[in-house]
Amino acid sequence: MLKEKSVLIVDDEKGVRQALKRGIHRQFNREENRVSISEASNGKEAIASANSFLPDLIIMDMRMPIMDGLKACRILRNDNKFSATKIMMLTCEISEEGAGLLSGADDYIIKPFDIKTLLIRIENSLFNQSANKTTAYIEYDGILTKHQFIEYWLDYEISRAQRFQHSLSLLMIKMEIIGRKSSFLNKDTEMSTLLKRRSSDLLIKWGENTFAILLIETSADDAILLAKRITWLAKKSPYLTLPSLGIANLEGTLNDDLIVNAEHSLAASISTGKIVLNRLVVNL
Repeated sequence: MLKEKSVLIVDDEKGVRQALKRGIHRQFNREENRVSISEASNGKEAIASANSFLPDLIIMDMRMPIMDGLKACRILRNDNKFSATKIMMLTCEISEEGAGLLSGADDYIIKPFDIKTLLIRIENSLFNQSANKTTAYIEYDGILTKHQFIEYWLDYEISRAQRFQHSLSLLMIKMEIIGRKSSFLNKDTEMSTLLKRRSSDLLIKWGENTFAILLIETSADDAILLAKRITWLAKKSPYLTLPSLGIANLEGTLNDDLIVNAEHSLAASISTGKIVLNRLVVNL
């Protein structure tokens, strides 16, 4: 007989918690798939409850009073005893998906959710062993490695942009901090602070002095504005070299290959000293 699985439902709305409980009880409380359920109404309660019994799965709303789901998720992910616990975030905004995953969540569900879809994801998390592998999404300070981005994020974000007909841009930046002593890690942290403007954007360490930003729901024109802003900030700073900036946009990219297009655009920017979009120099 399989060991009973435990689920912690965290939401400040009692009706949501009750709906989830009913669905889980109907679906799983059978002899072969037993599930026990606990509840919490905010992130602080969730952490206290999770410490008392180590749940197999936490389903947690992102926006709650006292402590929100993002902060609670980060706290739990920084505690090694929850390394095997799956965390599924509930959010009302598509733009918050990236923030939830970057905080350490394994999955997300958009409210209002379809209970059948949610139950399938719960079953995969609890009983599908191939799905129960912990993936480290973040290298440090919210910066993805190139491998993590390509392996876990790129196809998903392209598919989501196409499904919802959203704009998607990839901005690559080559720039260096000079003139003062900083460790490798501190330099990357400073670059992260300079480059990342929205919580939904993904910042990737691409190579030596090279970063990429996946700009979710961002048109080519808006990506150019961000590139101009980065150039302006670099010109103001005595510690930054002038950046090279290459942009690929999903609507205009060749064969929907954002990476190849962005890398070619960055190479063209290095050669010309100009901002390059989809391999063409931007006339400012």
